[in-house]
Amino acid sequence: MKRLVGYDLNGWSDFAARNWLEIPGQEPVEDRDQVVKGGAGGVVVRLKDSDSETGLIGGMQAARAPHGRGGGWGDIGAQPRHRVSDLLTDPASQTGAIAAALKAMAGARKATVALAIPDLPDLDEHRQEALLKALRQLRPGRAVLVWRPVLAVLAALQRLDRIGWSDVRNIGIIGHDAGGFVTQTLRLRHGAMIAPERRDTGRLHPCGLGLKPLLDQAETALRACCANPDRAGHVIASDLPHRLALGFDCPPEPLRKWNASWELIAPPPDFRPAPCAIPDSVAQSVQGCDLILFETPTRGAIRRQVHEALVAAAGRDIHALAPDAVALGALEAARRLSANRPVYFDFLPQISTIVQDGDTAKNYDLIPKDALLPAGQPYRSTRPAVLGLQPGTSEIKVHLKKETAPAPRRAEVRLPVPQTSAEQVELHVQQTPAAGAARLTLVSPAFSGPVVVDWDSAEELSQSWPELIDSLTPEMPTIPHRLVLPCGTDNWYPRRNRPGLLELLQQEVPALWPDWNLLASKLSNRPEGRYAVSSDGELPDDLPAEGRQLLARATELAETDVRARLDGGGSHDNHSLKFLTWLFARCPDWVVPAMLDALGAGHGRHVFFANHQSRTLLLQGVGRTARAERDQRRAFDHLFGLPEGGWKKDQMACAAFLLSRTDTAPMLLTRDEVEHLAKIAEAKVHEAVGRDFTTRYSYGPYLLVGLLRWRLKEPWALVAGRDETADRLLAATQRLADDLAGKVDGKPHLDRYLTVLEDVCKELEGKGTNPNLLVDLESFTRSSAKDDA
Repeated sequence: MKRLVGYDLNGWSDFAARNWLEIPGQEPVEDRDQVVKGGAGGVVVRLKDSDSETGLIGGMQAARAPHGRGGGWGDIGAQPRHRVSDLLTDPASQTGAIAAALKAMAGARKATVALAIPDLPDLDEHRQEALLKALRQLRPGRAVLVWRPVLAVLAALQRLDRIGWSDVRNIGIIGHDAGGFVTQTLRLRHGAMIAPERRDTGRLHPCGLGLKPLLDQAETALRACCANPDRAGHVIASDLPHRLALGFDCPPEPLRKWNASWELIAPPPDFRPAPCAIPDSVAQSVQGCDLILFETPTRGAIRRQVHEALVAAAGRDIHALAPDAVALGALEAARRLSANRPVYFDFLPQISTIVQDGDTAKNYDLIPKDALLPAGQPYRSTRPAVLGLQPGTSEIKVHLKKETAPAPRRAEVRLPVPQTSAEQVELHVQQTPAAGAARLTLVSPAFSGPVVVDWDSAEELSQSWPELIDSLTPEMPTIPHRLVLPCGTDNWYPRRNRPGLLELLQQEVPALWPDWNLLASKLSNRPEGRYAVSSDGELPDDLPAEGRQLLARATELAETDVRARLDGGGSHDNHSLKFLTWLFARCPDWVVPAMLDALGAGHGRHVFFANHQSRTLLLQGVGRTARAERDQRRAFDHLFGLPEGGWKKDQMACAAFLLSRTDTAPMLLTRDEVEHLAKIAEAKVHEAVGRDFTTRYSYGPYLLVGLLRWRLKEPWALVAGRDETADRLLAATQRLADDLAGKVDGKPHLDRYLTVLEDVCKELEGKGTNPNLLVDLESFTRSSAKDDA
């Protein structure tokens, strides 16, 4: 016969239930269930001069022993005497004493054993492991810890045979605790055998009817029975306070005092705890349940008083279980476990880590949220977290958060040998419900075997989990601001005896043949760094209405001339077209496709492309004016269709203008196109090394920085240290900066440009400090605007 034992060791009223009957002087009777009492207010005592585990005695023998009862018993009275309830608060240091208390009620050698544990958040993994360690000192065959509410349900399934269990789905359990009441709701799984299902941790509701307040009131009542209430140590050391508080029969009892005399203590027969309101949260926690159970170590009038208070608070029937119900439920759990039948199903407290998702740190739950396991069955990772292992790595930092722990931790795992190549590392978890700490291991082809991650030795962090995730998310690379060329009235009014744009418009708009080249040249001027029209097509706020009207009329006239040229008439040059392109975004939309048509047709095949110099106007004009995505895409298609040797200043200017002045153009590029532009920019930067400083000197960096605005589409693109293309661009820029540094020699414009190149390097590293870098670069290329014709 398989021997089975169920323990309810709680320190208030302890029980063990086993499937055999022991009668002194006779052979054990098999297959006869027996409940063994451990006594009220259980204690463990140590025999005099014994330091071994065998010198610890628990159960009824310890309860009756004089050890630790005070000086009136001589040396024996000074021996250690520990309350089981105190031992259970710190089981890690008291496993031997806990094992003695269990063994005193029922031996468990080679038996299948179940031990009741409270369903509260403070029963952490270390306490679970300590209780398992104490249980294993009894040398059982199999051992399992089971939550008290689960055992209450298992007992009810055996004892409450009048209930139609087929109609019960949800059961509320109210447990009597030292601090008040513990509530839990379990769902029943119906099948060949009904099994409870646990999906959350129990909840404590502090109350004055808790076991500890009852004990305090009982001690007060008993002190009043002493001849000297201030010298009542002999009463407190007895089991009378616990028996009175729990409602046991308490006949008068002689107790030995500190001075070796005796005193007969007659407990008050009518002791009742002070009335106390049940917290509303108790009833709310079990609301909607098909059945409510109440498990308590109390009995008699005390039990009735507490039970009636709960019924009144809930407003419905509550089934009060017998004091030994949890032990009998533990015996049933052992019986099911021995037969490999489901005891109950349990969730696992979540364990999470932090992984990199692309370029973002994010939470990763190591245990599925809906994971439910049969009691005693371990969970093993089906979806481990994947961590990166870079070459040269000598340690791995693993961030962990446990649902049962107040703060996250960081474990630093040192590797025996630094890695020489990039490898994947998987973080696995193995855990069994109510069976202590999870086992966390790192697994990788680079390791000779699994590497254990130790939660206990990991550093506890002060940050919250969200704060930690934010801190591990790399700072986003900077993106150069879009270039907006400002406008002002400086160009509209006379300067240095030269007429302003307003005067020229007054002169040319009424003319039969306006001098478009004169007007275009005026628009292209930038005194004090401001154009007459901004690159976004805006006009100065303080421009008079006459100026706005004249510019609008001039635009209409230029449009008419350009349309006439397309139809075979009009003027014989591109000056009216040039005028329109220097209006930037105010240029009529239809002009841009016409310029793209001319570029596509080629030299001599379009009215706009009558000579080679027209290419400058067309390319830079498209760069200045293209705002529609379809036009920007056509412009890129034209540029990418050119051989690499065909990229000169004007082609680079067109691409740089598009990329720097709009937010839409960078979004149109593919990675291959970005690589193509980067290769051209890199070559042009290298070409500038060793040459005299000209406007061409700056076009390579100008295109390069414009290209970095592709980060609008791919935030982590072209960041040195992460991207080989960016590494090459950075090396080229640093080479140019080093070359220029040797030429500065007190030349302010070279010194300014050297600072710009240093800013370009920072931008390539993703840590730019000059958001208006494109404004600075554009200022070094402005004179080339005069080259178009």
